[in-house]
Amino acid sequence: MRLNSSYAWLAPVFLLGLLAPTSTFAQDCKGTFVDGECVEGYVYVPDFMSPQDLKKQIDEHSKDIVIVDTAAPPIWEEEHIPGAVNLPYSKNITAPAQLSREKTLVVYCACKDDDDSKEVARQLSLLGYRKVKVLKDGWFKWLDLKYKTEGNGK
Repeated sequence: MRLNSSYAWLAPVFLLGLLAPTSTFAQDCKGTFVDGECVEGYVYVPDFMSPQDLKKQIDEHSKDIVIVDTAAPPIWEEEHIPGAVNLPYSKNITAPAQLSREKTLVVYCACKDDDDSKEVARQLSLLGYRKVKVLKDGWFKWLDLKYKTEGNGK
């Protein structure tokens, strides 16, 4: 069957429409991408956990938390909260972050006002992690309370 020549131009246009990337949707997003979906009006507000609550979870050998230290690897190796995993601070955490989505992530840093922790928690939330908490007053409060630490320097 031969196409009518007046409609012959439709086939390439139709195929181009099917093959065109969906990046135009990304350009039309007026909000923030959260776990691959455009969410308008998204504002990240950190959820905090106190050092006392975290210590209680550690003492009870909770299987429902993952403690995340944002320090550079040499600092983390030197000393960290018992059981903490290292996810160094980065301006752009990329998926997949090798962390459980089923457990509560408790993120901490050794920085003023928990800035790095809040930023890492925000980035993790954008990657679809829903159970993320920031350790209130972070590493320095943990040390002030004289709670146990571990690492090569201990």
